[in-house]
Amino acid sequence: MPKNRKVNTLDSYATIRAVARTKPVPGSPPSAPAADEATPADAPPTDPQKTGARVARTTVPVKHHIECYECGYKFQVHGRATTTHCPKCRVLLDFKDHLIDSEWVETIKTAGTIRLTATGVLKSGDLIGAEVIIEGIIEGGRARALRTIELGAGAIFSEKAVSAPDLRIAPGAEFKFKQDTKYRNVEIFGTLHAKLESTGIITVRPGGLLSGEVQAQHLVVEDGGGLKAMLRIAPKLEAVPEGQETA
Repeated sequence: MPKNRKVNTLDSYATIRAVARTKPVPGSPPSAPAADEATPADAPPTDPQKTGARVARTTVPVKHHIECYECGYKFQVHGRATTTHCPKCRVLLDFKDHLIDSEWVETIKTAGTIRLTATGVLKSGDLIGAEVIIEGIIEGGRARALRTIELGAGAIFSEKAVSAPDLRIAPGAEFKFKQDTKYRNVEIFGTLHAKLESTGIITVRPGGLLSGEVQAQHLVVEDGGGLKAMLRIAPKLEAVPEGQETA
């Protein structure tokens, strides 16, 4: 008599054979070849579009470097939001970009970029942004950048009306400052004549020209840049405690 077989029990070999005989469901991605099936070495690569396979993509969240325009606190925000609260002073901060291409009389505060185009005229109010680009006219009010202010070709302004830690002179721009000027970092693509003091680094880019009197800790003139100035390049001097003399 035949031997009794155990019900609902499969050995490993029977399982592999059953999987190999299974037909794929229409529209589903192909399964890996069975252990006893060899893939030809000259087989063409599988086309994901023909097989219906999907390629997953990972999106890196947008990162914003924010400096509070009320208290100066610096932090980072991830995501696509256009407003956030300062973790220190709790004020609601806007970090949208703003474009001014006509007459303007209101104050704008943002942790983003403000651009006053060649057709823009600031009549009154303050422009406060992380980056401020001046290509038009400042008749009244002020422009203050939390990081960099860029002066473009054709910009008209009073030197007292613009302020920022860093200065950038755009390509094609030519400026002659009458007052003593102090910035942290200065980047020159155009032409600047000034009595300039820098606490960081001055970089003259190809096509740029710096003239006048310059006092800085670091100066870089790239190939194609020009320099025609009285220079004093020295590292930052540490303060001497009262009652002591320098060697």
